[in-house]
Amino acid sequence: MNWLQLLAFLACPLMMLFCMKGMFGGNKNKKTGAVNTSVSQQESQQLQIKMADLMEQNHKQMKEIEDLKAKQSNNVVQLADERLSKWEIS
Repeated sequence: MNWLQLLAFLACPLMMLFCMKGMFGGNKNKKTGAVNTSVSQQESQQLQIKMADLMEQNHKQMKEIEDLKAKQSNNVVQLADERLSKWEIS
């Protein structure tokens, strides 16, 4: 294996190391980090409230679907009974 093949083989891991260094060791200011933390906590609370609302809506819609399915199955049974009674009369 010559040096060019070795360089090509190591290019991906080396680039990954440089990218990770830039991503995690970049220009972080501790003051802005604290502000971002408080904002993220507020956003987290808002998201939790929205999630609770969506879960409640989901529960209501699931109940509606169950009711509609039960109503539909009752209608199907009634139609089947009506058709059977028509056939028995004839």
